[in-house]
Formats: sequence, structure tokens, C-alpha cells
Amino acid sequence: MNSSDISIVILAGGQSRRMGFNKALLKIDGRPLIQILSDRMRPLTDRIIISANDSDSYRFLNIPVILDRFSGHGPLAGLHAAMLGQESTLYVLLACDLPNLPITMLEKMVLLCEGFDAAIPRTDNGLAHPLCAVYRRTCLPYIEQALERGEKKFIEIFVSNPLAVRWISPEEGQYNETDLANINSPDDLHMLGIQNCS
Repeated sequence: MNSSDISIVILAGGQSRRMGFNKALLKIDGRPLIQILSDRMRPLTDRIIISANDSDSYRFLNIPVILDRFSGHGPLAGLHAAMLGQESTLYVLLACDLPNLPITMLEKMVLLCEGFDAAIPRTDNGLAHPLCAVYRRTCLPYIEQALERGEKKFIEIFVSNPLAVRWISPEEGQYNETDLANINSPDDLHMLGIQNCS
């Protein structure tokens, strides 16, 4: 698939309550986490957008920021707004707080999404990670209908509609649980061995 057929959507609209500040702007080795993530994704495509409710905070990145059309509906509304704001065949949806995420994992998931409406990784214990997954544009009408009904549960949209989901195992996707580890609190930084942050 051509890189112009893929968009990266970085979710940066969360409240970061447990962190106490905007974790997307957490600096690791002097660079904001969201910048580290966006730079790491560029080999996959240069079509990168940020889903956030505050465009000013991310102006320094020179990346388009798209606001939700369904306010208060969480990540599902972020994906929906991204799909309406930028037309692509595939959307790689990423939470902004995935410091260990390898580009090779995403490249593999894009390939595994062939013939499916979504490719969602799961860890060995069966936990799904819909905020580090690939979604085809064919999901848009189902997402929009769900938002209009007031639904917010992400996974439910894809298992309760006639959408073909490829559930990816660590072996198939060539990743491990640490690759999918996110940062919710200062303690997570220590658990992931991240230092030199501010």
C-alpha cells in the first residue's frame, strides 16, 4: 500500500488526570513525547494528524490538529473527526503516550489489515488495544451511527456491527507487551525505565 493511502492519527485529547499534566507534552531527553511519537511514525507516512481539543498546545509540531465533532465522546470521536478531516484508506490510531511503540509493529499491522475493516492487537492475556490499531475507512458510517446514539465504548462498535476485525497476537504482529505500554501516572515512567524526563 502506498504511504499516501495511510494517515496516522495521534490522540492527544485526554484529560491526563492521573498524570497531573498533559502527558503528550512530557519531555523525554528534552523532546515532548508527542513529538517523539510523530517523528518515529514518519517512515510509514507523512500524513500525520493530531486529534485534540486544544490546537495551540501542538502548534510547534506543524502538524494539523483536528477537533472532535462529537464533544465529550472520547477516542471514538477523535477517530471519527480524523476520518472526516482527512481522507485515507487506512487510519493508524495511536494514543499519545506510547513511548516504546516500534514502527515495525505498525508496518506489520497495516499489512495484516488487508481484507479487514480493522486490525487490533491483543496481548497474551487477551486484552485488546484499540488505541494502537489500524482502521479502514469502511468503519466510518458505523462509528458515526454509534456516536449519534451516544455510544462511547470503542471495542463494542467493532464487535456489534458487520465489520471484519483481525485480532493480532504478539507472535503475529511481532511485538511484546512493553511495546504497547502507555503512561498514565508518574509511576509508569519508573516501571518503563524512563529517565531524563520533565
